Amino acid sequence: MIFREITIRDIPALFDVRTSVRENASTRSGLYSAGITENAVEAMLRTSHRAWLCECGAKVVGFAMGNRETGEFWVIAVLPEFEGRGIGSKLLNLVESWLWGDGMERDMAVDFS
Repeated sequence: MIFREITIRDIPALFDVRTSVRENASTRSGLYSAGITENAVEAMLRTSHRAWLCECGAKVVGFAMGNRETGEFWVIAVLPEFEGRGIGSKLLNLVESWLWGDGMERDMAVDFS
């Protein structure tokens, strides 16, 4: 397993993972209706967001993204067949470390409301 920061070239694979999860499932059309398109994600990554992914071989199997402007953990998604391997925990830690390291307060970075 390799964990690395997401590049613009990875965006199509993110949509494949996001639409394959069990928890908080969504379709591409549902994401597009909510304004979450490939172009929108690219704009976020160029400005306010950073993200990391996990790949096994050449396949993206999970990713997570945070928003530096709000301190929010924006999304985490792991393919069902890769759940239970610690991928989500590692991705969560990568995004949280970036948010906290970017000056966010711990209580701002996690909102359970």
